Amino acid sequence: MRKSFLAFLVFGFFASLLIFGTMTSHAGAANPSTSLDKLEKRIASFKPDQRYRDDKAALVTLQEAVAAAKEGNYGIGACLVNEKTGEVIQRGRNRIFSPYFRSDLHAEMDTLTGYEQRVKAQTPKVEGLVLYTSLEPCPMCLARIITAGVKKVYYLAPDPSGGMVHLFKNLPPIWQKIAEGRIYEPAQCSPELKDIANKVVKYSSKMLDERLKKE
Repeated sequence: MRKSFLAFLVFGFFASLLIFGTMTSHAGAANPSTSLDKLEKRIASFKPDQRYRDDKAALVTLQEAVAAAKEGNYGIGACLVNEKTGEVIQRGRNRIFSPYFRSDLHAEMDTLTGYEQRVKAQTPKVEGLVLYTSLEPCPMCLARIITAGVKKVYYLAPDPSGGMVHLFKNLPPIWQKIAEGRIYEPAQCSPELKDIANKVVKYSSKMLDERLKKE
């Protein structure tokens, strides 16, 4: 009888652990914004490091990236900055799914479109402007950047599976020719900011990649 009672206690203990673990797991799933909130707090508390030239602009892209993810889009942000003054001229973020589906509204596209619609120039007018983005530009965005005439582009996180900068030599010859002498490379920013950029985009990419496949 005593052995049976002890066995019952042991069983009850492990069953409780299992149930608690399941409840904790469901609680995490029910609050998907928790990790985003933590990343947002890291961004808000971060102080630019003078050793890294691009920290201030990088922070702007991350603010936009978190906003995009909270809206149900890919967690990617971008901005145009006046190279001489450091002034942020235009901000943008990924808006593919929200407020409604727009296949063209990647972060870089949103930023450039917003700027061009505001300036309304007859020819590219981006002299002295630098584009920062939280993720390495994809093929579509890199082609748009080249067409826009932006001569310097810096990104926080590399994108081995979808980025085009590291595959620049695979672009059609005409695009390579137009882009001669231009700079597309990783931003000189703090490692922590690069880590945040990676985490924000990974937060949304798995679910949204599957959604794109089903569209």
